[in-house]
Amino acid sequence: MTKPLKDETNICFGCSPNNPIGLKMEFEDDGDVCRAYYTARPEHMGWNDVVHGGLVATMLDEAMGRWLWVRNLITMTAEMTIRYSKPVPVGVRLTVESSGVSQKGKLIEMTARIILPDGSLAARARAKFLKVGPGNLPEKGDAE
Repeated sequence: MTKPLKDETNICFGCSPNNPIGLKMEFEDDGDVCRAYYTARPEHMGWNDVVHGGLVATMLDEAMGRWLWVRNLITMTAEMTIRYSKPVPVGVRLTVESSGVSQKGKLIEMTARIILPDGSLAARARAKFLKVGPGNLPEKGDAE
């Protein structure tokens, strides 16, 4: 059984419903896989009705980050490799899925993929996330 995941306490670009320019991805988790069904909007276009590659990367990263967050793992993306297989079209319902692969020390390896409505693979990612404690996260204003 899946449970919907919502977090209205932040303005995360990927998932927050409170970010006016964000993707507003809504996730569910079935215990093994974290999943979002998402339709990219015209403003996400990079070229001729195709989602910008940077936003494809963002969707994949967000899905993996959400999988970790649901499991109470505070992490930061350390490394991510993406394979773009097909153009990701604007205006169609995409399935974005992520799952954990392995953990070695503070590094957690993850995978994610974007599946088109016809079931074909559009993009996939493999990433390493670094576990950090709450005290190691940047504070507001640290980037200034």
